[in-house]
Order: sequence, then structure tokens, then C-alpha cells
Amino acid sequence: MLKGINITEKLLLFLVLFFIWETGKAQDSTDYKIKSILGNVIIKANKLQVKLKDVSTQIEIIDEAKIKRANGERLPDLLKSSSSIFIKSYGITPDLQTLSINGLGAEHTLILLDGVRLNSFQNSQIDLSLIPLENIERIEIVNNGVSSIYGSDALGGLINIITKNRLLLPDSRDYNIKLSFSKGSFNKNSYSVRLEKQSRNLNADLYYQKENSDGNYKYYFNNGIEKVLKERENAAYSIYDVGFNFQYIIDNANRIRFISLYSHQNKNVPGIETGTPPPATKQFDKNWNNILISENLIAPKLTLHTNLNYQNNYMNYKVEPYLNSSYKNIVYAVSPELKYKDRIIRLTGGYNFTHAELKSNELEDGIKRNQHAFFLTSVLEFINRIKLYPSARYDYISDIKQSAFTYKFGVNYQPLKDIDFSLRGNAGKNFRAPSFNDLYWKTGGNRNLHPENSMNAEVGLYYAFNSFIQGQINIGYTYIYAKDKIVWKPQSNGFWSPVNIAESVSKDFSVSLSAKREISKQFTAVLDAGINILNSKKISQAYPGDITKGKFIPYVPLLSSNIALYLKYKFIELNLFYSNIGKRFSDYANKKQLNPVNTAAGNFIITTIFWEVISKIKLEVNNIFNADYQIISGYPMPLRNFQITISTNY
Repeated sequence: MLKGINITEKLLLFLVLFFIWETGKAQDSTDYKIKSILGNVIIKANKLQVKLKDVSTQIEIIDEAKIKRANGERLPDLLKSSSSIFIKSYGITPDLQTLSINGLGAEHTLILLDGVRLNSFQNSQIDLSLIPLENIERIEIVNNGVSSIYGSDALGGLINIITKNRLLLPDSRDYNIKLSFSKGSFNKNSYSVRLEKQSRNLNADLYYQKENSDGNYKYYFNNGIEKVLKERENAAYSIYDVGFNFQYIIDNANRIRFISLYSHQNKNVPGIETGTPPPATKQFDKNWNNILISENLIAPKLTLHTNLNYQNNYMNYKVEPYLNSSYKNIVYAVSPELKYKDRIIRLTGGYNFTHAELKSNELEDGIKRNQHAFFLTSVLEFINRIKLYPSARYDYISDIKQSAFTYKFGVNYQPLKDIDFSLRGNAGKNFRAPSFNDLYWKTGGNRNLHPENSMNAEVGLYYAFNSFIQGQINIGYTYIYAKDKIVWKPQSNGFWSPVNIAESVSKDFSVSLSAKREISKQFTAVLDAGINILNSKKISQAYPGDITKGKFIPYVPLLSSNIALYLKYKFIELNLFYSNIGKRFSDYANKKQLNPVNTAAGNFIITTIFWEVISKIKLEVNNIFNADYQIISGYPMPLRNFQITISTNY
């Protein structure tokens, strides 16, 4: 009966039938009460500290357990298993890795680290390969715009990275030492050291991680006659990361925390595959990020939360002997926020000030920006089981002398008293300010640009179950109309220059399932599955008769799905991952189409405990079935590859 239906359609059918089955079981039980653990996770991304089941927008949680079960050591290795995110990969990590949410570009997704902005003011993006997994405790993925809280770049969605932290006073004083070593394909070697110490009021940790590889993975190249097996050239890299976290806990309501993170990458850049040897291209990155956070209870219902941030990021891009470009970005920011909480209202209001400057031989001199912002967000519960989420923000951007007012209104309704079932919806306005590259590039910058804008709307439902299986289902639909999008166009002088001309519409339907079954005290199975059906089109024309009007936006899959299966028996774990990336185009005219991608990966973990020493052996396999594929046209991805990691925790 299912013959002719592809695997993604089968997955969607399964998720819908599973939802109907579980709902029916709940309604047939007179004393059925859902106790969802995941639904009670406190969300930080909306600055209101509400439970996942109570939010008005779709939010995906990647917890610490999923991070430990994933393959790889850096952020894009983890995020590619999410069905709500499309990773635009130019090769193995640490080659350039950007993302897309809701069919919009990387410049339309805001990346936060403990609530602090990471997107560069230079291009409104960040290379995800710069972020290691070692210091991450949890990730929150917000599947819609949140400019009314965070301002520019949060037009399509938001990712909040939460670093490892112990919030409560410890019952005892202890320390921890973790050592790990990895060996993998392409002559990859990596090791890490992490030291943790805590006392009654203090906790601190320090980690160091180093990785290097020849990057010479094998792939197939079509030379016009046949496919030939080749080896990636000019792809070696050496990277290391250092992190320091310190926290002084006065009591459970007052604390001070300091985070300092440094990433250093020295890598060759292989570039697009043309069949000829690549040029000698090199890239050097140094990123230093410092965050000081204080939380102070100043009244029984009132808390002052303050963030101070300093970033110093440098990049050198060199194509010998033709090009030598350098970019140094400096950011200072301060964000005091007042949080009020009582029985029917939670309210957070604050002021954000950011100073950003850029020095580069490719851009004009004296580039600086001062951005002032005021915001207010709240959740109101005047009526039982109905929560309202109004929020608004005002931004002033000094270098373009323009302002932006954004807003959002959301609702969460739980119609059934004893079941974790909620309906949600929201609508609002979002924006992105022009980047320094857009405004001040020497050969084509346009100082007359104004911010991009969008109107976003979303509806969805959340359902948690705990009968034979414990888990949750999330269904959502998001609509985004974006206008005044900045597009670089060729000019009469032969150079390209950005203009505010593009409009697009994105329609995103998604279904996700997370289910857990404890088959016995020693055997546990977890299934995560998700599907995205996305229609993202350009609806404007750059000139009369523009054939790209009404066409799909390049490198946005029309359909994608992910499945992850986690099995644990005693001290043995088997984790399997499947990913499908469907039809997509590599040009705006939709004349060039990339083949669908189906990949599988997995790992096998053995854990032993001897006295107080926990040791693990982890064997990873990527691209199990040796698929020949590209995510970005001209950038081949590696065939089957392996890695083994040995770690000890004392």
C-alpha cells in the first residue's frame, strides 16, 4: 500500500498516525495525567524563564545527553541532526559552515552565547565551525523571528547556546578532571583537557582542546566523461580552543559569572572543485569573547540581570600572491535588565548598548557603530490556561542614522486541564540592519541602504505523552514575508553593489517527535524524528522581465527529514542518525538542481567505571553508505570516514 511513497513521506505519515493514536489513548483514560519532563524545561531564549510547553513559538531543545551522543566536536556537527535547521556546508568542519532557518539566509538567524550576540557586524553572520561543543550544556532553537527582544538579525530565527554552568550551591566540595584523545580519518588527531573545581561558593573550570588534520578526504568528481576518485587538496588545518568559566555564588538568588573563550584556527581553504589544482588559499582566525554576568535579587519579586561583553575577532584571508585581506572586529556591549515575577505576570525590560568597529584593508576607514535599544517583553496569565506574550523593542543605529521599531504578540492556550496539550500562535515584525560590508565595502558599498524588514506569523501545537512511551510531538506552520532585502547587483562601472530591492515569502510546515521507552531498568530506547516542508520564493523582480521572480531561493531544500535512534543497554550505547535533504536549486533561475542527499551516521560507546574513574571508548562512523554528494555546488563532501575517541573522567 505504501509502494511509491518516499521515506520522508512515510515519516510524516508515521508522525501523524502516532499523534492520533497517543491522543486517543489519553482521551480513553479517566485518570490519565501527563508528566512531561522535557515540557517542564525552562526556556531562556525569551528572557522570561517559562516552561517549554507554555511558549508561544516553536522551540527545539538539544540537551546535554544529545550533545554527548552526537558525532563530531564542533557546533555544525551537532546542528545538522536538527530537522528545523539546514547547514550550508562547504566541506568538513572547520571549512565554512553557515545555516538557514525558515528558508532565510545565515544573516537572518541570530546566534547567541548565554544571551550575548555572536553575529558579526561585518557581515551579520558567524562561521559555526568556530564554536566547539566542549563547553555547551544546551541549545535552544527558536523557529521564528525575535527582533522584538534581541533586535537586528533575528528575522528568521534564533539559536541560543547555553554554556556549562552549575547554578545551585553544591552539597559538597569536589573537583573533576577530564582527558580525551581522538584519532580519525584524514590523519585527524585531537585531544582535550578539562579541569573543574567547586567549593561552597565558588566554581570554576578551564579547558583546552586542540585538533589538526590533513583534510585530504576522498570524493568523486565528474570530469564530463566519467566520475573519478580524487583526494581533496590544500585542506589541512590546525585549530585549538581555550575556555575559562568562573562563578561566585552569593546565594541561590545572587551570583556573578565570568566566561572567557578563545578560538584559534589556521587552515588552508580548498575552494570550489573545478578539476584543476586549487590556489594556495589560507585563512587565519582568532576569536576572543568575554562575558560578565551578574544576577541580583533587589526585591522579593524583582531581579537585576546585567551582561557585559567584549569581543576581539581577527581574520586574515590570503590567496598567494594575489590577495591578502585582513579584518579586525571589536565589540563592546552592556545590557542591564530588570525582571519582575508574580502569580499572573512575568516581565523583563532592559536597555542594550553596543559599540562595534571594524578595521580592514578591504573596507573604508573609521567604521564604527553605536546601537542603543530599549525592549520590554512579558507573559500574562489573567485567564486560567491562557498565556499572552506581548513584546516590543526600539533600536537606533548611529552610523546609518536610522531606527527600527519591532513588536510581537503571542498566545499559548492549554484547553485540557490534565494533559500537556497546548495550541500556540504569534505574529510580529522583525528586521536586519545593513552590515558593514553592505555599507562600506571600498569597491561597492552603499551608504544609502536601510534595514530589511519582515512580517512573521506562526501557529502550532505541542503535545506530551507518558503512557507506554514518554515523549512529545511538535507541529508548526510559519509564514514570513520579507521586504527590502539587500541584494548585491552588478553596476555600470563593473563592480557589484548592494541595494534594497528583494522580497521573499517563506512557508514552513514542520512536525517533530521525541519518544523514550525504558524497556527495562537496563535497556532504554530513544527516538527523535522530524520533517520540514519548506516553500521559500523570491517574489520581486530586479528589472522588467526578471526570470527569477517567483522562483525558489537557492540552497533551500523543499523537503528535509532527520531520524535519530539512541539505544543503551547497561554500559553499551548505539546511536544512529539518518538525514534526508530533498530537492533544491543552486541558482536563482532554478535551472540548476542538486540531487537529493541521503546520509547515515552512527557511533558505538562503551563506558566503564572503576572506583571513581569513568572511562569511555567511542567509535564514530560518518557517511556509512559512502554517499557521493554536495551540499553547496562545487564543494564535494567526504566519503565514509571514521573516528575513535578515548576519554577518562575523574
